[in-house]
Amino acid sequence: MFINSGEWLAGDVADEFDGSELGDPRRERRLGKIASKLGDDPAASFPDVFSRSAELEGFYRFLRNDSFDWSDVLKPHVEATCARAEELGECLAIHDTTNFIFKGDRDGLGPTSSKGQGFIAHLSLLVGMDEARTPLGVGAIDQYARAGRKGRRSVGERLDDKTSEGQRWLKGAKAINELAKDRFECIHVADREGDTFPFLSGMLEFGGRFVIRVAQNRRVLDEDDELTRLHEVVLGLEAESSFDITVSKREKRLNPTQAKSHPSREGRKVTVAIAGTSVCVAVPVARRKAMQIEMNLVQVWEEDPDPNEPSVEWILWTTEPIGTVKQLRRVVDIYRARWVIEKYFKALKTGCQFERRQLESFDTLSTALALFAPVAWKLLLARSVVRTAPERPPDRVLSKLHVIYLEGKYKKPLRTARDALYAMAKLGGICRRTGNQVG
Repeated sequence: MFINSGEWLAGDVADEFDGSELGDPRRERRLGKIASKLGDDPAASFPDVFSRSAELEGFYRFLRNDSFDWSDVLKPHVEATCARAEELGECLAIHDTTNFIFKGDRDGLGPTSSKGQGFIAHLSLLVGMDEARTPLGVGAIDQYARAGRKGRRSVGERLDDKTSEGQRWLKGAKAINELAKDRFECIHVADREGDTFPFLSGMLEFGGRFVIRVAQNRRVLDEDDELTRLHEVVLGLEAESSFDITVSKREKRLNPTQAKSHPSREGRKVTVAIAGTSVCVAVPVARRKAMQIEMNLVQVWEEDPDPNEPSVEWILWTTEPIGTVKQLRRVVDIYRARWVIEKYFKALKTGCQFERRQLESFDTLSTALALFAPVAWKLLLARSVVRTAPERPPDRVLSKLHVIYLEGKYKKPLRTARDALYAMAKLGGICRRTGNQVG
C-alpha cells in the first residue's frame, strides 16, 4: 500500500483546522494563526512563540474563551484524519490512556496514577495499514480529571459505572466507528487496559473489529461447556508456526504499575511461536443478562527466551479470522502497531513539551491539548517519512517555499526529504529540542 504521506507533511499545520466553527470568523482566523505559530516551534514556551505582547495576550484570551469548547477546536483535525483514512479505505484505531502531570496547584485538576496532579486523556489514534504504520491523526480524545477515589463497590456497580475508564474506552471506539460508517474500514487495537467486559461486550454489540491484549484470566467454557480458566485453554495450545520479529528497546518506567506490566528491555530480534483457537467467555455474575461473548484467541510466545530479558508472551482477543497461519500472523502484526501511540504520546510530552505549559486550569489545558494534537501528529509523521522514504525529493515533505527559504538560509541545496527535515529541525520548525533525531 502506497501512502503519499509527504503531501500531508508538506502542508501547514493550520490546514488541520480548516472549516472550524467557533461562532465568530475572527476566532476561526485566529485559530489558524495560532496553529501555524505553534507548528513553527512546538517545544518553545508560549512567550517565545508569541513574542509580541499583543499576540501573547490574544492567545491567552483564546484559551480562556468560553464561547466554544476544546472539542470544537479539535473537530476539524478529526475530520481531516477521517478524510485521510477514507482515502486509504481502511485503517487501525489504536486506543490508549495517558496521564498529563503538572506542577503546582491548578484549577480543575485531580489525582493521577503517578505522583502529582493532572488529568487523564483517553486517545484514539488512526494509523495506516501499510508496513510503516503511517499515522493519520487523532480520531477521538476523552480527557477528564479524577475527583478522587470511588471507594469499595460491588462488581455490578463497577460494571455499570458510565464514568469508568472501561466505559470511556468504549465511548472512544463507538465514536470512531460512527465516523468510519460508510467511509472506511477500521480495526481497533488496545493493550491490556482494554480487556474489560464493558469494552469487549460493547464492541461486539455494535460490530466493532478488534485486536486486544488479554489481561484477565477469565472464566471460559471448554469443549464440553464446562467452566475453566483462560490460562488452562492457552496451556493446551500447540504451535502452528514460528517466525522472527524485532522488539524495540523500552526504557524503565517511573510509575510502579507500568514498570511491572511493561518492564524495561533491550531491543532485539526474537523467534516467536503462534497458535489460535476460538473461545466462549462466561458472562460475569453481575451481568447474567448480558450477551455471551465468543471471540478468537491468538497466543504468541518466545520459543527460546533470553534469561536476562523479559520474554515475549502475548495473548490476544480478536474478531479477525485465524484459520490460517497467514491470518494468525496478520493478527500479531496488527497488535504490534500499538507502539505508534506510545510514540505519539512522546511527541506530545517531549516534542510539544505539553506538561511544562504554564496554564492555570483544566479548561485552558484541554484547549491547549486540542491545539497541540495535530502538531504532535506532524512530528510523528515527520519521523515516519524520514524512516521510510528518506531519499524522496524535499518538496514532497515541505512546501517549495519552505525548501527555497531553507536552501537560502543554509547556503546549500536540499536534495532529499531527510535533508529538508533535518534543516527544518535545526531551524526549530519540526522537532526542535525533542532530545531525539528526526529519524
